[in-house]
This record gives sequence, structure tokens and C-alpha cells, in this order.
Amino acid sequence: MIDVTEALRLIAETAEPLPPRRVRLEAAVGQSLTAAVVADIDSPPWDRAMMDGFAVCSADFSAAACEPTESIELDVVADVAAGDATGLVVRPGCCARIMTGAPVPAGADAVVPIERAVAGTAAAHAGNRVRLQEPSFRAGQHIARQGDSFRAGQTVLAAGTRLAAPQIGLAAEAGGQHVEVLAPPRVAVITTGSELVSAAVTPAYGQTRNSNGPMLAAAVRQCGAEPILLGIAGDKPEPLRAAITQGLAADLLLLSGGVSAGDYDLVPGALAAAGVACVFHKVRLKPGKPIWFGVLQRSAAAPTLVFGLPGNPVSSLVCFELFVRPALAIVAGRPPAEGQRQTRSVRLVSPAKGNADRPVYHPCTLRATAKGLTAEPLPWGGSADLLGLSRASGLLVLPAGCGSLVAGTTVSALQLDSLADEAE
Repeated sequence: MIDVTEALRLIAETAEPLPPRRVRLEAAVGQSLTAAVVADIDSPPWDRAMMDGFAVCSADFSAAACEPTESIELDVVADVAAGDATGLVVRPGCCARIMTGAPVPAGADAVVPIERAVAGTAAAHAGNRVRLQEPSFRAGQHIARQGDSFRAGQTVLAAGTRLAAPQIGLAAEAGGQHVEVLAPPRVAVITTGSELVSAAVTPAYGQTRNSNGPMLAAAVRQCGAEPILLGIAGDKPEPLRAAITQGLAADLLLLSGGVSAGDYDLVPGALAAAGVACVFHKVRLKPGKPIWFGVLQRSAAAPTLVFGLPGNPVSSLVCFELFVRPALAIVAGRPPAEGQRQTRSVRLVSPAKGNADRPVYHPCTLRATAKGLTAEPLPWGGSADLLGLSRASGLLVLPAGCGSLVAGTTVSALQLDSLADEAE
């Protein structure tokens, strides 16, 4: 049996960052590019109208003709909607009725908004005449020129860019159907135990609802990874083997239950049969002593890290917080410390009791006071008491052999949640 520090060292030595993945653009939101997005076309790809109106020739709008009381009468030779195109050339004395987003016809070099049509001519289409009054006319107005935004071959998103909605839209405009990113780790979750039923079922005598599956999936998602719930595997070799085979295709595999020393604790043997090498089994802590950790080396992919977590829900979640979090940080390409919960120095406001041979991680409420952080140990019924844990904002770290600690003693705590404030 090893201690927590040694277990964390072995995890850090075993885990390695995932290689970049090429994913569909719409699936890449929130992820960081590992390769730049380079445009394959100009944007706009052609001169584009920015308003509904009439595409005109600047030559028709001399300074003298654009006095506030003057208007220009033009022949409408074409109608151009967004998505349409015309081979007609707009010559002086003519114009094209044009919609926002449509290609500007050859010969035209400005757009006069439809609101500038006068004398009831705004509805003029091809074959009619329109009168336009534009006192502030300027050449090129209301046209987005080809390549104004970016050019073909230009890098529009650099490697390292984190993709939010605007960046996804820009990549699509530049022709990026797939992008190369640091994708979130995929984490398969298997809950073992023939006594387990889903949360939708009222348990019969001897049955227990599966709380670990949803709980671990939520914890995985909180770490920014992708949970893959594989359901419940009964305490029989064949269903366990099938579930493990499926789960080993993920970047991490979490199993809860079946890792202790009972007759039906089949997980270590099933993992060994699947080719998973054990790195350590059992860590000196309470709750969570039976934890199992190993690795499956894969020739064509990154290794799969495997955690066999204890079946009692508090033990399972404490082990997740201590060991799985830093492993997820490493495979996501971050320092392991980024995955670890913050350790705080706190002052006990009521007594707490440790264990003779193992450090105890005891649920507590952390409060920020004028004199520093305080910790109130919560009533806790042990490793199956999720109700007690659900009320905690931290875990007291009570050293092995510390005995009974009185109020006022300074100890360490892992911060799980935001702190409550307390006026003093």
C-alpha cells in the first residue's frame, strides 16, 4: 500500500498528453486550435452589395447633379438578388436593382439605397426607370470589395486560438469543415455491481440505485472532459469483460466497485485479462483505500488510463477528486497541478478525529472570516453517506495518527466549492 503523494507521482509518470484530434467544426466549440485555419477563398469572394438599392456608375453622379434638390434618372437593366448573378454590364445612364449580399454587376461601382428613390420609383425593376437622389454620394459606397475581410491563403485563426461562436463562424467562412484541436479527453464510466439498478427504478429488497454513474459523469464534465456512460456491469465475468472492452476505447476508463478483496471483486482480474497493466492497488487514505490504477498501451493511439474506484459513493468521489482530476489535466495537455483542488490552511471551529494509520478526508464547511478560513466538520456517516458529502464545501485532511483535534487547531483542507462568508 502506498501513500497519496506516491500515487500522484505514479499517475504523473504514467499519464501523457493526448495528441491533437481532427474534429468536425461544429464539435470544436470551447477547444483550442493546434493548427491554424487558412482561408481557401477571398472574403467577400466578389464585390458585394451591403444594402438593398440600385447598383450604379459613379459617372452618373457628378457633384453638380447631386445637389439636395437634384435627382438622377436611370434605366433599370437587371434585378440581382442574393445568390443570383448577371452577365450584364451596367453602363452610364443605367443601373441594376440589387439586394443586400448580391454580387455587384460589372460596370457598377456604388450602391444607392432604395430609400433614395424618389417620385414613387422605388418599386422600379428591370425594364423600368428609377429616379435617385443621393446628395452625399461617394464612389464605392455600400459595397464590400472582394477580399476586404481576408484573402485566400491568409491565416484567419492562429494555432492556440480558443474557439467560441465567432471563431467557429469565421472558420466556416474560410472553408474549415474540420479543425485540428486539443479535444477534451473521452472518459468511459462503468458502474459494477449486480445489486445496482438505474435511478428510474424503485429498488427491490437487496437492490441499490446507481448513484456513482451519474455522479462520476458529472464530475468528468466539470473537469471539461467528455463522459461516456456505459451503464451497469453485473458481478459476472462475461458482462464485465464486455463492458471493459468497450470502455478501453476511451482515453480514460473509470470503474466503480469490484476493486476490494471480496469474492465478487472481479475488476482487477478482468482488467489484467484485457491487457491493462497495474500501476498501483490500494492507497493509504480514508475513504478510498481500495483504489486501483493501471494503463493499457495501444500501438495506434495514446494509452488508456484506467481507474478502479471504490464502490461506496463518497470513496469513489474522493478518489476522483484526488487522483482522476490531475490525470485528466495531464491528458488534456495541462500541468497536473491545474487539476488538483486547492489546499487551504484552516482553523477548526469544532473537534475532529483522525485515524490511527491513514489520513482521513472528512467533509466540512469552509468559511471565510476576518481571522482567516475556518472549517466546520460535518456529521458524516462514512463512505456511503452522500447526503453528508453533498453539504460540504471542502474536505478536511486529518493526518494519520493525529488523534482527536480540538477546536482552534490549524489543519489543511481541500476546497471543493465556493466559500461561505461569515462576519466576525
